[in-house]
Amino acid sequence: MKAKSVVMASVVGASLFIGGCNQQLGVSLDQDTVCEVKAWDLDTTRSTCETGQKIVFLPDSWGNAQLPVMFAAVNCDHRFTVAMTEGAVSCIFKPIKSVKESE
Repeated sequence: MKAKSVVMASVVGASLFIGGCNQQLGVSLDQDTVCEVKAWDLDTTRSTCETGQKIVFLPDSWGNAQLPVMFAAVNCDHRFTVAMTEGAVSCIFKPIKSVKESE
């Protein structure tokens, strides 16, 4: 019985710790909506999606295995899980800053 209590306490403690991760990162996440885009460029994603929102990249055509990686590099918040296949990407949207924004 004592071992069961220790395990339950560990699970509850881990849940509280994990649940607070987003707040510790200072990120406001929108887990209720998914923004779908077919192009990987910043102009398209910024005009369609909001930072912190789930985004899914579903291009009209496949063939370039580097395209999902480019999308993830430009549009995904890598502090969170990035789900990627040869033809699609799903992640939390956080676009990179352009050169002008960095200056």
